[in-house]
Amino acid sequence: MLNERLVMDHQAITTWMSDRLLQYLVSGAADAKADLKESLARLHLNPSYTFPTIALLEPTAPATNEHNKLTYLESMRESLQQRMPGNSIAFLDGEGRIGLLFSWVSKEVLERLQVILKEQFDDPISIGVGKPCSHLRDVHLSYRQAAWALQNKFYSGTGQMIHYGEFLRLEPISSYPTEKEKRLYDHFRSAASEEELAEAVELFYAAVLEQGPIDIKSMYELTIRLLVGMERRVLADEGNVGAYRPFEATLLVKLGTLEELKRYVGRFLTELWKVASPGQKESHRSIIKKTIHYMEQDCRYASLQTVAQKIYMTPTYLSLLFKTNTGKTFIEHLTDIRIEKAKEMLRTTHFKNYEVAEKVGYQDPRYFSQIFKKKVGVSPSEYRESMGK
Repeated sequence: MLNERLVMDHQAITTWMSDRLLQYLVSGAADAKADLKESLARLHLNPSYTFPTIALLEPTAPATNEHNKLTYLESMRESLQQRMPGNSIAFLDGEGRIGLLFSWVSKEVLERLQVILKEQFDDPISIGVGKPCSHLRDVHLSYRQAAWALQNKFYSGTGQMIHYGEFLRLEPISSYPTEKEKRLYDHFRSAASEEELAEAVELFYAAVLEQGPIDIKSMYELTIRLLVGMERRVLADEGNVGAYRPFEATLLVKLGTLEELKRYVGRFLTELWKVASPGQKESHRSIIKKTIHYMEQDCRYASLQTVAQKIYMTPTYLSLLFKTNTGKTFIEHLTDIRIEKAKEMLRTTHFKNYEVAEKVGYQDPRYFSQIFKKKVGVSPSEYRESMGK
């Protein structure tokens, strides 16, 4: 029993010393390169590598405390070490990740390990892979590259293997997308469901990234500014809103992927939408009623821009609001009003067809006839004849 304990203690000490040596090696410290092969050999670690390379494994499993996290990593490291080629080393890098030092000629082992990890552990594990080095003393460069590759899980998602160089250099955003925030706010104000809000968030980020991925720090800063801006807009419009949970910038920057960030924004806007929405439906009905009144009052010259200006609203917001509350687009409803007025003129006056077309807002009589027939089923002349005029 005593011998078993001594063996276990010896293994624990050797493992700890191995981790310390590898951590020092990947730190890039100048004296870490001195007597490197001798130090590895003393710990019964392989000192010879063909194009040494570092891969970093980052689990996403939440840990209740540091001890639990360390236990989780140690069990994973032990499982990996048993399945790796004999000249490879698994070590804890001191940053909550598992490092793998291996020869690039054995790189196919990474795919096997990824399969094993998926089978053995429930939570996704991201793998960042650096470039191979010519000499072991330069492996700290591969370590930094692997760490940088892991950052790109923000766009690729967790549980993926990401090689350094797969992503272009991420640039900061040149300017804040004010117009895109405004469009998102219009969607927010006209939304009739949580699903519509989630879709609006997707559209916002798709528009922001239409030129390609941007620097991750810029994405966090942009999102914080977005939420502050949306909150201020709602408070300015509503004057007073009920209680809701303010967003926490410190929590937001801990989110590891773009998908997590979008879900957070969606949840925050949904809570804000719920407390701002009492009485909103009645307000929407009043806006639609005024809009239709202006359309009927002057269908000849009415347009989305002119009517929106009369009710002090942006055309985008009015268009979204109209579609959400009536099931029709603004132009569809305006067309229906124009055709109804045209039918009335054809029944009760002797205006010529082109005069009727002009009075209801169509400068091209042929286009008016096409629209009329599509809506009514007969041409303006046929309709007039059927009405006895």
